[in-house]
Amino acid sequence: MSMPLRSLPAMDDVRWLSEDEQASWRNWISGTTVLFRTLERELLTNFDISLDDYAILVLLSESPGRAARMSTLADDAIVPRPQVTYRVGRLEKAGHVGRRPCSSDARGTEAFLTASGIELLERAARHHVTNVRELFLDHLDAEQFEVLGTAMGAVHEALAAREAKRA
Repeated sequence: MSMPLRSLPAMDDVRWLSEDEQASWRNWISGTTVLFRTLERELLTNFDISLDDYAILVLLSESPGRAARMSTLADDAIVPRPQVTYRVGRLEKAGHVGRRPCSSDARGTEAFLTASGIELLERAARHHVTNVRELFLDHLDAEQFEVLGTAMGAVHEALAAREAKRA
């Protein structure tokens, strides 16, 4: 069920961005767009997996028994729900993930990491973390990184609460 569109505020009621806010916003958008495109390209080129695939593999590797319900993957991977089934299917076809009935609820399905998936993740993680450090972390000092993490944690929390209300 979709929520109705909010009515748009009158032009005089819009809280426009200041020049500094606009500059910061555009820097954030440009930086994250180029960063994510570069990280995605690296994973696709070197391992034939996307950032979403990588996120699913990581979540499975960190789950008890290296398995998780499909619904849990959809909630935790920050991958759009319709994409989780597609992504898991693609990883399954490549032999990196399997699917089986959920052990705690036969109505559900869980994905699990295969030996091939573990090996792929071990190789991809070394490459990905090196890229994250070189492309991102090495350009920030510890304080900048902490402030960014705190800020984006607040944004994520607010948006997650908003999404929960919509569900």
